[in-house]
Amino acid sequence: MKGYVTKSLQFLACLFFLTMNALAANPSSLADGAQLLKGSERIAVLNEIGSIEKEYGVRLAVVTVKTTNNVKIGDYANQLLDSTYKDGKNGSMVLAMDTRDYYLATDTAMRQRISDKGGIPALEEKCLPLLKEKKYADAFKAYALETGELLAYYEANGKAYDPHDAFSWTALLIALILGIGGGFLIRRYLINTMSNVVPALAASAYLDENSFDLMEKEDTFLFMNVSRTAKAKKSERHDSTDEKHGGGGGKF
Repeated sequence: MKGYVTKSLQFLACLFFLTMNALAANPSSLADGAQLLKGSERIAVLNEIGSIEKEYGVRLAVVTVKTTNNVKIGDYANQLLDSTYKDGKNGSMVLAMDTRDYYLATDTAMRQRISDKGGIPALEEKCLPLLKEKKYADAFKAYALETGELLAYYEANGKAYDPHDAFSWTALLIALILGIGGGFLIRRYLINTMSNVVPALAASAYLDENSFDLMEKEDTFLFMNVSRTAKAKKSERHDSTDEKHGGGGGKF
């Protein structure tokens, strides 16, 4: 009996260490160290993240902490990419945040798909309002969903999303030409249909010399405008980009 108990304990110990090694090799995509989410919210966020990871072969992570111990949030996010979340076949990205600051960090592969100038601002536009309202679960799900949109754009177009691509200078030029040309034609039509209008040969034709007599002149001070220019505030943007890491962040 004693030998059976010993073998059972040894089996449980082996199972425990195997489980811990598996978790270390494949860490969860959600590490809520700051305890911002409830149990049901954690499941919903993980499901949303897992869906995007599976569809596009990437690794997305959300890591919250109460403090980074004086490490810049961008550097902290980059360290997580390099040490823990580096197994995305088509790229990895981490949303790291403490109680005041956030940072979206991308590795080289993900940076090609979600650019610093186009993709990161698009993600921030979706997430930041929710973070400011302390709707953390909604913010993290929006992070996953918008990442999916950006990755879908990359697959469809072969390049990262850039909001400037949606702007066409050719279309603007055509619209200006049509607008100016149409306005000129309408003006000519209105002038031609007004039979009592004839061009004046000189500006004096519009002046009635007997209609105005200046009898007295007086200058009265009414008020004075004072304008002040505010000093530029220190930027609240965070930038820890380098050759191996893309991204961006700030405060919320």
